[in-house]
Amino acid sequence: MENKAELNKIRRNNAKLYPIYKMFSWDLLFFYSIEFLFCTITKKVTAPEILIINGFYLLFRIIMQIPAVAITDFIGKRKSIILGNVLLIIYILILVLLPGVPSIMLANLVFSLGYDMKTIAEPNLLYDSVSTRGGEGLYSKLDAKGGSWYYILDGIASLVSGYLFVINNYIPIFICLGFIIISTILSFKFKDIYPVKRTPKEKIDITTTLKKYGNDLKSSFKFILKSRRMKAFILFQIVLYSTIEIIDTYNSDLLINIGIPEGEFSVIFAVLTLIGGISLSLKGAIERKFKNRTLTFISLLYIGACIIIGVSTSLYNGRAIIPLVLSLYAIQKINVSIWYILEAKYLKNFTKEDIRNKITFSYEFIGGVAASIFSILGGLLLNVINVKNAFLVVGLLSLACMIIVLDYMRTRFGLKPEQYKKEDLEF
Repeated sequence: MENKAELNKIRRNNAKLYPIYKMFSWDLLFFYSIEFLFCTITKKVTAPEILIINGFYLLFRIIMQIPAVAITDFIGKRKSIILGNVLLIIYILILVLLPGVPSIMLANLVFSLGYDMKTIAEPNLLYDSVSTRGGEGLYSKLDAKGGSWYYILDGIASLVSGYLFVINNYIPIFICLGFIIISTILSFKFKDIYPVKRTPKEKIDITTTLKKYGNDLKSSFKFILKSRRMKAFILFQIVLYSTIEIIDTYNSDLLINIGIPEGEFSVIFAVLTLIGGISLSLKGAIERKFKNRTLTFISLLYIGACIIIGVSTSLYNGRAIIPLVLSLYAIQKINVSIWYILEAKYLKNFTKEDIRNKITFSYEFIGGVAASIFSILGGLLLNVINVKNAFLVVGLLSLACMIIVLDYMRTRFGLKPEQYKKEDLEF
């Protein structure tokens, strides 16, 4: 009875701490709104190099999932959360102390392992702490509470980090480091609900983990090759996700090109983030309006905005173009926010619990590799033409590819359940 009471106390403490912890640790505060400025101004990295770095970062995030799973299984969730936060501290220190492109690549490799460990261990530890009878609903409530607190803090951070960057390039970075240290201290207060059981001499079994991922990929790829629905959806993801990854960097580069002051960078970032969050309320209305043409609408609107940005900025160089560009950025943000919600929904449609993770991993693996390749190509394109023309080239190429994909999807995706063939749905 005493052990049960102690376990319940641990569960309550974990659940009480989690929203506070998530507010500080969900992602890097004070950093993303000035990341491009820090890389280009402080680290002297060019926009083409940033896209190439981003391409490798996407690969790192996929590759590091394997050791992240193995380490988490071996040392437990609490220690994995602590180690993940320590790796994020090392990530920031590498960015601050080491120069050039190689340091950012090394930092991203460290970040990928640490962040993957955190994203595996954190939600699972919370679920372990609330998954008693009648307590499952607490998971989403506590997770959402921590997320909402994070968004408030992130909004404040995004608004002020640009002005702090103007005072000194390193102030936002050191504040970011401070929040990661707070997250690390808080993570020590968690306790595992289910201790790891292993013999003293047992080692991390990377081979078993590799075999598991290999088998999951193999079986998932077989299903994807047979399923016309999944093939169509993955092709759509490759085109849209790759375009988004390229355009995100182009957007920052263009702001500097058209004369946006450094201090206003973070304000624009914060407003766009706010617009993206508010726009999620439009998802239902857009789905009701466009039904099975919803993906067509959001993808063509996003790509159309890219093309208009390329045409307008190529034809006119004055500051009067800024309101139009920012309005088109807002349109992009709205469509990207809605896409990420729809993506998760459509990916899980017609799947059972036992196969959902396998299909999700394969889907993300294919999309990540494709986006990595196209991000590098997008960086190489900036070595040949300026960012304004690059907008136009990427936009037109994406439009051509998307039209072909949408035509392919027309008879394979967005159908009623009875219109699909057996092999389209059954794993």
